[in-house]
Amino acid sequence: MIRSHQNPRVKAAVKLRNARSRRAEGKFLIDGLTELKRAVASGIALETVFFHGEATHSELRSLPIAATCLWEVSAEILDRLNYGQRENAVVAIGITPQTTCKELPIRSDSLLLALDQTEKPGNLGACLRTAAACGVDAVLLVNPICELFNPNTIRASRGAVFSLPIAAITAQELEVLRSQHGLKLVGARVDAKRSLWECDLRQGSILLFGNEAHGLGPEWIPRTDMDFTIPMRGEPDSLNLSISAAVTLYEAVRQRSLPNI
Repeated sequence: MIRSHQNPRVKAAVKLRNARSRRAEGKFLIDGLTELKRAVASGIALETVFFHGEATHSELRSLPIAATCLWEVSAEILDRLNYGQRENAVVAIGITPQTTCKELPIRSDSLLLALDQTEKPGNLGACLRTAAACGVDAVLLVNPICELFNPNTIRASRGAVFSLPIAAITAQELEVLRSQHGLKLVGARVDAKRSLWECDLRQGSILLFGNEAHGLGPEWIPRTDMDFTIPMRGEPDSLNLSISAAVTLYEAVRQRSLPNI
């Protein structure tokens, strides 16, 4: 059992709480047994899995994880490694996967979610969780500001970050992808004239949302095939990014479930 805070494995894991270290090392941290199970099921490569207690060890042995990756630590060490307060938690070091837009499973009738310059990991994670629930074919991160494998993103996504096809792309690459597959680019704008309820989302579409502070920039105006706004009553002038994405995705799923007339 590892009990020392000076243990090299522990020190290496603690460094990964820092975004710069995660980028430099090409590794990230996975907090919690549920998230770890989803990462393993999705084929995420693991370097180390820290755990405490025989009950947790027993659960880990039932997973396809190499025994050499498993390291028992004291409760104090696990508390130091944990990102948040978790009961019977595990903390693992994963190898950051790299996916390009060319590897995404996209068809001419696909439903895609595109997020432009998303800043907040919690919002990104919530969008991914909804995207997984709605069965989107892929998520496109256009010039992302926040990390995909930020601990807050992983937690807010409830592990959906591991199972969804996701790629970071540029605006130019998005246009090429849209053209190659004949997809309609549909942008969310607070000042759009068309209501979401007036949009036909039954054909292959990319639903595009801007970042939390500024929405979609003017550079997107000539690029989108259709813009829409989500109708609101009362004083708020906009909705949270993850809420807007959820409302729109479920409207697309609703439309796609209707019989063709």
